[in-house]
Amino acid sequence: MTRKWPLFIVVLILSFGVVVALGSQRSDTGSATRAGDTTRLDPGERSTTGDGRVSFTAPKGWATSPCPPRGDANCVHLSPSGAAAGDAVIVMASESNKVEGSPMDLLLVDDPSVAVQDPSVERLTLDGAKAVRMDLAALGGGPRPSDLPGVQDVMVYGTLPGDTHDLLVTCSHDRLVAEMRAGCDLIVESLRFPR
Repeated sequence: MTRKWPLFIVVLILSFGVVVALGSQRSDTGSATRAGDTTRLDPGERSTTGDGRVSFTAPKGWATSPCPPRGDANCVHLSPSGAAAGDAVIVMASESNKVEGSPMDLLLVDDPSVAVQDPSVERLTLDGAKAVRMDLAALGGGPRPSDLPGVQDVMVYGTLPGDTHDLLVTCSHDRLVAEMRAGCDLIVESLRFPR
């Protein structure tokens, strides 16, 4: 078990590197209600990434926009009205590196002797795709660049059907802690991958 922690920490740090590499792609979205949350958000309309690879339901009244600064078609920034810069959810599909792979792929391994065993890491099947949801607050967080606002709460990583693109969802909060976690869960649970 102790051998797995260094690997898990490396994977977690690299995942934060992915977020940092995306520049200041900030999103203000929410999450569906989890145990202990009291905020319930009504679902709004379905949206998709600009390239159509991922669709989801955002909470009612939340704004969706391309991720700054470049407005990539594969990335959507979501936030509720009145949100601070750190109240954000980002949904992104990026092309997989099939030659070298990604350290994040280790989180999707089915072998229990290799897979990370931590109650803060939850295995999911989203519209038939393997994914993992990491509760970063329970994991003790990780390095957060000072130029990115907010506290990162949840990260979801998976491989889209067809195995050519990876899914990355990051959820962070600034002022709206309960609303952001509830909105994040709502978005993650509603993820669909048009085929």
